[in-house]
Amino acid sequence: MDDFYGSSYGSESNSMFAIRGDLDGGKETQDYADVKQFIGLHIGEEEFLLPIEVMNEIIMVNQLTFVPGAPRFIEGVINLRGTILPAINLRSMMGLKTAPPTSHSRIIIAHFEEIMIGLIVDGITYVISLKPDDVQNQTLPGKGPGTELISGISKRGEKVNGILDIAKIISDTGYVPSAGDAADAAS
Repeated sequence: MDDFYGSSYGSESNSMFAIRGDLDGGKETQDYADVKQFIGLHIGEEEFLLPIEVMNEIIMVNQLTFVPGAPRFIEGVINLRGTILPAINLRSMMGLKTAPPTSHSRIIIAHFEEIMIGLIVDGITYVISLKPDDVQNQTLPGKGPGTELISGISKRGEKVNGILDIAKIISDTGYVPSAGDAADAAS
C-alpha cells in the first residue's frame, strides 16, 4: 500500500530502523544492558553515588519527628503518605560534623529488600550512566568513619566517587521494621 507521496508502508527503506541506521553511519547500536545508572549526591564537601535501582523517590526535607533514644545518625522519622520511615543523616553516619538542612538538602527514599528508609543528603547533583569498566567493586582503604558504607569506586577521567551501599547503610543503622511497617512499605 502506498502513502500520499508514493512510498510503501512497512518497506525497509523508510522504517525507523533504517533511518536510525543511516543516522549513525550504519554502526550497530551499542549494547546498554550492562550500563547502570547512579545519582550523584553531596554529603558534606564530598560527592558520592547511589544506584538508582535502590531509590524510590526524592523529597524535600520536611519536618522530622524526633525519636528519643535513637542512634545519633537517625535524625528522626518521616511520615511518607502514611508510612513511617526512619530518616538517616548520612553526614552523622560518616562521622562528619552535622549541619542544619539547607534549601539544597533532600531526603532520598531508598529500599533494600523489604526495608525502606530516608537518607538525608546535602544535595543532589546529577544522574549518570556508568559502564562496568567505570566501576571498581572495592572498598576504600582505611578504617575511617563511613568507609565501610562504600562498596565501590567510580572513575571517569580524573573524577573519582565512592558508591554507597544501601545494604551496609541499613545494616549499620540496626533498623528492623515491624511486620506492619514492611507490609506498608511493600504496598
